[in-house]
Formats: sequence, C-alpha cells, structure tokens
Amino acid sequence: MALSALAGGLLTAVPSQAQASTAGLKGVNWADARDNFVNGVLYVSGLGASDTYSSAAATANQVVGQLYSITGGNTVRMPINEPTVSGYWGTYTGAIDTALAKGKVILAYWAYTGGKPTDTGRFQQMWDTVVAKYGSNPNAYFEVINEPYAYSAGDLDNFYYAWLNRYPGVPRDRVILDGTGDAQNVPAVGSDRRLDGTLLAAHDYSFFAGYESETEWADHIGGYIGAYADRTVVTEWGGPMSPGSKNGVHYDTLDYSIPSGSFFADYIRGVSAKLRSLGLGSVYWPGLRDGDWYSLTTKAGTGAGIKLTLSNPSGLTRLRYAWGLGDGGGTYVRIVNAATGLYVDGLGRTASGSGTGQAGGDPARYDQQWVVENAGNRVRIKNRATGLYLDGAGRTTNGAVVSQYAASGSANQLWSVVTDANNVRIRNSSTGEYLDGMGRTGSGTDLGQYGDSSSTNQRWRIVAAG
Repeated sequence: MALSALAGGLLTAVPSQAQASTAGLKGVNWADARDNFVNGVLYVSGLGASDTYSSAAATANQVVGQLYSITGGNTVRMPINEPTVSGYWGTYTGAIDTALAKGKVILAYWAYTGGKPTDTGRFQQMWDTVVAKYGSNPNAYFEVINEPYAYSAGDLDNFYYAWLNRYPGVPRDRVILDGTGDAQNVPAVGSDRRLDGTLLAAHDYSFFAGYESETEWADHIGGYIGAYADRTVVTEWGGPMSPGSKNGVHYDTLDYSIPSGSFFADYIRGVSAKLRSLGLGSVYWPGLRDGDWYSLTTKAGTGAGIKLTLSNPSGLTRLRYAWGLGDGGGTYVRIVNAATGLYVDGLGRTASGSGTGQAGGDPARYDQQWVVENAGNRVRIKNRATGLYLDGAGRTTNGAVVSQYAASGSANQLWSVVTDANNVRIRNSSTGEYLDGMGRTGSGTDLGQYGDSSSTNQRWRIVAAG
C-alpha cells in the first residue's frame, strides 16, 4: 500500500489499485430457490434450516466442486443479508469456507426490498461480521450491495465511500461496487475518484431491452460499462437453459450455437461476444438455483450425495466463450419452414441473380447450410455451397421469388429476424416482404416472399447444420 498525507499532517494507508483486467473471475451464481430478495434467512439451493456447519460444508463441496468441474470456472457468487449473518452464520460459513478453499467467492448483499438496506445499523453490523471473518482472505470479494436502484448517483457514491472508510483494511481490488440502477450505469460510480481502485459491477438481462440483434445487445452492455472495462465484472447475466415460458409463450430448449434463432440467442451471443472482446470477468446467473429455467445446472440428491447435471451444453459454450475459452460454437445453420418442413436451399445455383429454392432435409448438403452474418441490427444470410446471399431483389409483389446474389451493399441483402415463439420470421429490409414457404411441398420449388400474414408459411426454425 502507498501512504498519502492528509491536511492535518497524518498519514493514512491508500488501498492498492485494481488489476488491469477482471478476466480472472470466471464465475457462476449459487442462489436461493426463492430468489435472493428474501426477508429472512437465505438458503442457497441445497441448504436448509436444519443444516449444520459440517453438513453445509459437505453440500458446498458437492455443489461448488461440480459447478467448477462442469464449467471450468473458479468463482462462485453467494448472497448474504442481515438475517442470514445474524441467525445462520454458524451454518452458512461451512459452505463459504469450503467454497473459499476451492476458489474465489463473491459475497454479495441483497436488500430484500426497496433497493437499499431497511436499517443502516443492521447493515453495518452484518458487514462488520463478514469483514471480520473474511476480510484478510485473498479469495474473498465483497459486493457491497446488489442492484442499488433506490439511490441517486451522488448518494450511491457517498454510500460506497462510507463503506470503504468503515473497512479501510479491505484491499480495494476485492471490493465490488454495482453501477447505479440495477447495476446498469458503471461510469456513474467509476468516475468518482474517491472510489478508485475498487472493482465495478454491471448486470444485463434480455428483459432490460427488446433487441433482436447480437450487435445491439453487445452495444447495450458496452454502454453500461463505458470506459471502465479494466475494472468491471458482470456479476449477473443469463438466459433460459431449460424449456419454459415467458409472457405466456412457451420455449423449447434453446440452442445458443444458432445465431438469430431467438431474441434469447441474440442476447446470449451478443453479450458473451462483448464480454470476451473486452476481457471482462463475469458471473453467470445462475449456476444453480432450483426451479429456475435460467439455471445452468439441475440438482438431484442432497448433501454429500448431490449430483449436478448440465442443463444446456450450448449455453455453457457461450459462457466459456465469454470467459475467453473456446470458439463459441457452430458456424453453419439450416433454415426449415414450419408449414412445409422444407429447408432453404441454394440448389447449386452459383449464378448471381438466380433463384433460391426449398428442398427436403439433407444435413450433408452444403446447399442447405447458411452463415448468418451480423450487419448492424440486421443480418445477411450466405449460402455455404454457392457463396451467394439471400436477396429480395427489390421485388415487392406477393409471391415473388427470393434470389441469390454476390455480396453487395444493398438493403436487398439485409434481413431482420424476429422471434415467434419457437420459430422466427425473416423480413427483407428493402422490400418489407417476409420469407414464405408459399405452401409449396415439392422439393426443389422456389422460395417466395410475401407481405405480412398470420400463416405458418412465414414461420421458420433456424437449426444447427449437421
């Protein structure tokens, strides 16, 4: 630590600055099945009121050990609140101690309601206990408050500064400060020089915005982080890993290796690509939470007999991609019509301006394999065999053939892909027409475009090639 002179001539220790990158934090959240906004003791999935220190340690040994072996991670984020620390601490420390022996632990405070502690005195007593126990442990990180949406930027910065002054012995590079709102504005905290040396936290979810583009999602979380990537860790982000429903719409298991397969895929792929490019550490929500379709794993058994099972391999691939590991998944897709069951097919036509067809499924045919390329908030769709792009060719007549052309700067080659439950609809940016199977069930028939309709002929499923 450096020493700094105060106005009165005294010397005070100045905590060391944060590292230049947070990429070393590769984590998952371990959460209460009720969510962590609980007015009472928190029981992370697998723990309960009857547990003891030793049984909690046995549970953590299974849960954290398997979370790490499944994901390749090294960090677990665990919730705390006032009742948990005052009334369950003797048990909960069994889980925390075991997790600390395996890797890094982020202890994050959840205000159960209102975005701030309901009692400042109890909040301080809680942190006094936690810091006294773990402040000197180099694997312990302290997230002062999760999603502090009740505070203005100035009040939040003052709140954080008071915390740092109360615990001057905690190295600042193990203190995590959420951005304002739901951890959505990192610069509002990072720009306060009194808070220099701390880590910063951002959160992002698909319900924070309504984008249907990887590029827009990447820009979205990038805007939350601003110029503070070297200090920021994303302590929450995640999407559905099992079948489930949202707003009354059912979704099957999602394949995140598929670009533009759904707005969830756009979100997961866009965010993970941005985290990777910035070199950020991140903590997936959740690694384990019973009953949550976002949970990366599912749990069977109890205590020392707990067994975790990976819910979605493609989701894990994108998480590891965000951590800087692996290539993020497949490149080629196939596009199948919901009504006809036929696949979009280049039909071996390599002449620019030739028509595009539909044909029966054949995974080995490169003519049925396509690359979806991001182009701002639209995509371009390129055939693997012909090297040509789907092109509306400026045709606005209902039933007109969709063409294939060599790469151009034309809006005829730009398409928006909009989620329709387990399917998507694909609309040309120039003509406004939708890809339409036209009810044609003969293999080799033309692929059409048509004005907006409620027909399943305009619904498509983007699936992995091969």
